[in-house]
Amino acid sequence: MSRVSRPPVGTVALTACRALPDTQTREYTATTFPENPYQGCEHFVRMCGAVGYVRDSEPGHSYALLDAIDDNGDILFTWDVVSAKAFRFIYRKLGLRVASTDGGSP
Repeated sequence: MSRVSRPPVGTVALTACRALPDTQTREYTATTFPENPYQGCEHFVRMCGAVGYVRDSEPGHSYALLDAIDDNGDILFTWDVVSAKAFRFIYRKLGLRVASTDGGSP
């Protein structure tokens, strides 16, 4: 079982982003857990860490990034999403949708 860092205090939602092969960056909608936002985020990250879908962010390649965000939409912490399979799981479970695609070649 993999151990990952807990979301920082103040985390209210999770979101994701990933670099596309054509050098664009795709950002996804944020998802919160209405009953208890922090506990929902913490449980989801712990579960993804346990099955090896996320790890603490480290320099190098990752398929995507999972971000913990606060009330203002500021990123508090980032985990690496390790594979396409892991990202598909996170996408489905969090109900993510594409929010924007930016940064294509000029």
